[in-house]
Amino acid sequence: MLKKFFISILSLIVLSIGGLFLYNNFKHKPVYGIILLDKDGTKVNNSINAQKKDIEKHVVVEGKWVEPTKTLALNVTDAKKIIVFNGFKKVTGSKDNYKFEPVKKISPNEVSSFSKESTSMVTDEAYKAFPSPINEYVTLGESSAHVNNLLILPDKQYNAFTGSPISLGVLKVKSDASKVLINYNKVEMNQLYNESGA
Repeated sequence: MLKKFFISILSLIVLSIGGLFLYNNFKHKPVYGIILLDKDGTKVNNSINAQKKDIEKHVVVEGKWVEPTKTLALNVTDAKKIIVFNGFKKVTGSKDNYKFEPVKKISPNEVSSFSKESTSMVTDEAYKAFPSPINEYVTLGESSAHVNNLLILPDKQYNAFTGSPISLGVLKVKSDASKVLINYNKVEMNQLYNESGA
């Protein structure tokens, strides 16, 4: 009887240590970045204002949206504001082991097309083609669920690009983004991302 008791205690200790090991190696790793997109800029701003106490810093920029291709066009100046938040991630690796590295700089004088599919031309809503000498697999945050193509244009080309207005908010929040993302459900598109750059 005493032998069974000691075996039970020993088994319980081994299971507890094993459980702690598994938890520490596979537990949820919190992220603190949130991306908001909506054609109605007041929804983005209202969501940010309603959660101000939980936001460490944020930026809101205006872009242009092409719905059929899910293309988000930004001018270079606004794109640089997103880079500060590590909002653009270059994708490397294979399908089973993607890695996301923050984009640290963009070309100020050339059109940059960021998409999974490499293309030398991007069209706007008026079907005007914009040649893109720079093509890389870069996502907004760490997902292309909402935005398939990112187009960064110098000001002159951006002004000539036809698209519907859209607001983009990038936030660094104080709490784990997975726990507070629900507070931003009034905007059309939202996602969390790892803003740390790691």
